[in-house]
Amino acid sequence: MEKNESVTKYRLRVRIREFKIPPIREGLVVGRRAAIGCHAIRKSLDLLMVTPFAHIELDDPVISDIIVRESVLRRVPQQQLIEFVLQRIKPFMDETEILHLDLETELIIEEQF
Repeated sequence: MEKNESVTKYRLRVRIREFKIPPIREGLVVGRRAAIGCHAIRKSLDLLMVTPFAHIELDDPVISDIIVRESVLRRVPQQQLIEFVLQRIKPFMDETEILHLDLETELIIEEQF
């Protein structure tokens, strides 16, 4: 190989898991041009799960919606979640994807008497 030639390497890591009911734990981030729309996802969640989910609609060129368990929004303010998704998740997705959110929230409460 000559000095000016470059080598491109690709690595693919796959995790295969059984499809589980419920298919969503804490939430989803739905791309603007995803194959299945937010309304269809919400309808299927209503049929499959008793846990209530909140729907957050975004005005963004990549992300159209965030669907998240209402219990998460009791621990994380909605605006903070939106900012987190836009800053930390959006750069890694495109508008045709739907991404799972596995959120671990921790709430620390301190009182002094």
